[in-house]
Amino acid sequence: MNLQKQLRCVYLHEFFSTLRFTDAVWVALLAARGFSLAEIGLAEGVFHLTSLLCEVPSGMAADLLGRRRTLIFGGVVGVFSALAMASAPGLGLICTAMALKALGYNMLSGTAEALIYDSLKMAGREKDYIKVDANASICMKIATALGSLASLLAGVLRYAGYYLADAVSALLSALAAARLEEPIVTDEQAARERHTLRELPARLRVHILDSADCLRGSALARRLIAADAVISLPSYLTSMFVQQRLTEQGGAMEWLFLPGLLAGAAGMAGTALGRRLHPKTLRGLYLACALTIGAGALLAGAAPAWACAVGPMLVQGALAVWFLHSMQRMNEAISSDRRATLISVDSMTYSLLMIPASPMLGWLGDAAGSAGVGLCLLGAMVAASGLAAAAKTRYNRRGA
Repeated sequence: MNLQKQLRCVYLHEFFSTLRFTDAVWVALLAARGFSLAEIGLAEGVFHLTSLLCEVPSGMAADLLGRRRTLIFGGVVGVFSALAMASAPGLGLICTAMALKALGYNMLSGTAEALIYDSLKMAGREKDYIKVDANASICMKIATALGSLASLLAGVLRYAGYYLADAVSALLSALAAARLEEPIVTDEQAARERHTLRELPARLRVHILDSADCLRGSALARRLIAADAVISLPSYLTSMFVQQRLTEQGGAMEWLFLPGLLAGAAGMAGTALGRRLHPKTLRGLYLACALTIGAGALLAGAAPAWACAVGPMLVQGALAVWFLHSMQRMNEAISSDRRATLISVDSMTYSLLMIPASPMLGWLGDAAGSAGVGLCLLGAMVAASGLAAAAKTRYNRRGA
């Protein structure tokens, strides 16, 4: 494998798969069409319900059929999702498009991380994972920031135009994935091409049992999965409801790019900081990141318009630091043959929490007359989880 070529294709794929022109304005676009916060929250809930159902199967597909194929399929599904959203006449088709969007994300989630780690493992360079993951993260943050600038095109692009641009980006991500080489680091991976479709059910059964055994045998992996899910909750919800808060306070749609742009810059700064940190314990890092993210959610929910955009910045900066180190430890704790599956379990757990959280925050916003009420409650809960982790560390030290 030509590792440099492989990594260039990885970075291109991560860029285009993250370049979405609707993320900064989709709530405002639906609200402008007459949908309530509760209906928008329901659509987001459908997204996460689909993620819950498809996340682990997509990881299994990546492990059993190949990471490259799965990434290509994810890009193609993203194209169909964007086209469906562009032509959606009502809430039913919008929910269907959101389900397709979730499936496309599922195909990428866990798969890209597994392909990166095993590509490095093939070259004997696993220790470079944080550096490479940081570079990939920066590509994604740049794409997110550029995508957020699409709100400036509100006077030019119509609703369908935004989603057609998303379709083009998803297609380019599929083309970048097609140029990747499948990493082979185990005998089981080398035997993929020799297996027939008739053998797939038996292979799937063995894979499920082996993955469950791997998860049961790694307390560290289980703790990381739980921590990742809790600390990630404000990630999308802050950007989602800040859009609505800004429009409530008289902000024009053309300026909705600012929170996403600033959050992307903060994420890049967090990535640069995280790659230079060498935390002694992940619990101490979790405490610092959870308190920062909790404060960010509180700002996003309660601060006036000129300051609420700081909230997503704090959230994305702290998450960038946390995930560089948590994913490094996760990859070290699991095997290559189960890597995409178990990373997908990590993402599924997040979706499991998001299914009730998204519509609940929307309902609280409708009931209170302000989209920020739910964010304040969520920020307090995430900060409390960091304090609980620190308290457990102190308790264990006393016990020792």
